[in-house]
Amino acid sequence: MGTVIDLIATIITVLGLLASLGYGGYLLMLSSVASKRPGAGHLAADARSRIPAAGGLALGALVALLLTGGGVPLDVVGLLVGGGVGLVAVNQFQGARKRLASGSS
Repeated sequence: MGTVIDLIATIITVLGLLASLGYGGYLLMLSSVASKRPGAGHLAADARSRIPAAGGLALGALVALLLTGGGVPLDVVGLLVGGGVGLVAVNQFQGARKRLASGSS
C-alpha cells in the first residue's frame, strides 16, 4: 500500500514541478521577446515582475518532491504540496496568457 501511495505522490509532484518550470520558462521567453519589440515594454516588465513567484513555485515543488521520499505521512504532505503548486502554476500561466491575449498588463 505504501508503494502505491509513494508512486502516486511522486507522479503528481513531478507534474507539479513540470508545471512550475513551464510557467517560469514561459515568463522568461515572454520577457525576452517583449523586450525586443517596440511598444511591448509593459509586457516585459510584467513578466519580469512575476519571475520570482515562478521561482518560488519551482522551489516549493522541489521541496514536495523531497518529501515524497519519506514514509506514507510525508508522501501525503508531498502530494498535497506538489499538487497545490501545480494547480497554482497552471492558473498563473493561464492568467498570463489571458492578459497577453487581451493586450493589457
